[in-house]
Amino acid sequence: MKKTWTRILSVLLTVLMVSALAVPSMAAGSDNGWRSVSFEKVDAEVQTPRATEEAKEAESMYKANDVVRVSIVLNGKSTIEKGFSAEGIAQNEAAKSYRASLKAQQDRVAETISKFILGGEKLDVVWNITLAANIISANVKYGQIEAIKGLPAVKDVVIEVQYLPEEVVESDDPNMTTASIMTSTNYVWGGFNGAGQSVAVIDTGIAYDHELFDPEAFEYAIAEDDYWNDTEADLITVEDIDAVLDQLNSKVRTPDLTAEDLYLNAKIPYAYNYVDKDLDVSHANDKQGEHGSHVSGIATGNRYVKDPDGGFAESLDAVFTQGQAPDAQLLTMKVFGKGGGAYDSDYFVAIEDAIVLGAAAANLSLGSRMAGFSAVDSTYAEIIEELYESDTLMVNSAGNNGSWADNTMLGYLYGEDKNLATGGSPGTGTQTISVASVDNLGFTGASMKFYDRSVFYSETSDYGNEPLTTLTGEYEFVLVDGPGVADNDYSGNQFAEIGSEVLKGK
Repeated sequence: MKKTWTRILSVLLTVLMVSALAVPSMAAGSDNGWRSVSFEKVDAEVQTPRATEEAKEAESMYKANDVVRVSIVLNGKSTIEKGFSAEGIAQNEAAKSYRASLKAQQDRVAETISKFILGGEKLDVVWNITLAANIISANVKYGQIEAIKGLPAVKDVVIEVQYLPEEVVESDDPNMTTASIMTSTNYVWGGFNGAGQSVAVIDTGIAYDHELFDPEAFEYAIAEDDYWNDTEADLITVEDIDAVLDQLNSKVRTPDLTAEDLYLNAKIPYAYNYVDKDLDVSHANDKQGEHGSHVSGIATGNRYVKDPDGGFAESLDAVFTQGQAPDAQLLTMKVFGKGGGAYDSDYFVAIEDAIVLGAAAANLSLGSRMAGFSAVDSTYAEIIEELYESDTLMVNSAGNNGSWADNTMLGYLYGEDKNLATGGSPGTGTQTISVASVDNLGFTGASMKFYDRSVFYSETSDYGNEPLTTLTGEYEFVLVDGPGVADNDYSGNQFAEIGSEVLKGK
């Protein structure tokens, strides 16, 4: 595994995406035909008054004995805030030593909380965040928060946000060639396809037996890369996992884990469930959906799939899709599982592990229900800002939740409100790449061939007949050139007039 990160592919794709989506604005009556544009720097943590008010209302709903997940933010800089770069940090002995000292500090604070606030009861610690932040994530009673805040070593205590995975809109026939043209990825595939890089997808897990993640097809593509490039792709191996095992949050929470446990195969060299604290990264045993596979396929779906003859066929020809970086390895970090959705700390310890494993990029396709560039608390937004300054690229979904005004259920803004933006945290940070849907440049779909002409068609899912894709062979056809229904009287429509005997088998 490379000891330094190569982000040429990530940066190039970013530049191409930005340039492809840049659209000039025209203004009638201007001298040169272009609208003059001015920019104003604003506070990155801007919150609408309504958002702040709703956050306070949400907290007021808790009772003193309600158990809540909190981040206990301690005084003292995190490992990255101390000045250690995220790049190659797993091999930096001084950084490892400093990180261990933070863990010791957190243990002392936890003992203090247990002794003086919880009456001897052990603090229910979920995670110790020491690399990118100095935070104890724990479950406490809401009524204990103020006492914990009063400790000298504690900077703040914030209630963590619990996220839901973004909704997947099903597509029977995805065609990533169209999507790749939209993002200009097709221009870089000739020289950059992700080989030797890894992408961390922090989501609902993976259908690891899907054909687009087949390890043999992946190894076939890598062998081809090695041949044409006259080099050997630097892949993450079991030995690489073992070398950093003790620095992984997954190992801390599940002490018996070995590198062999975490290594799934050559395509997916790391897989862990951060919510249930186990190795079940599939979609089979929870109700969190298959969004993780959806995102993983877009990011790293293989360039080849197995064909029926035992060989390999190009994915774009065989199944009409491949990933944006098809030859990259995939780090599967499941943060939605049987234990529910991800809290702030759940996805954040996954980010830390992605850094330790040397991921070129980490993707978060999750979002708050609150839109409008607002967040209940700025703690984690500020930490992500620090990550950017230390060479870590974060990619987030923009969200599927409409504008902030829509989410107020009022449909309009108050005079003091700031904007009609549609983004929600954590994708609203100024130092993240936030990915949103745009109008498609092309349309793909099923077709039937009439003589030498392909005719596209669409069909609903509830009309009762077998799908047209189940038909094979050649058929005669009957042309019905009217609407088929007269004044909604189905007994008098043209199909009935023609007669079933004429239409049968056609």
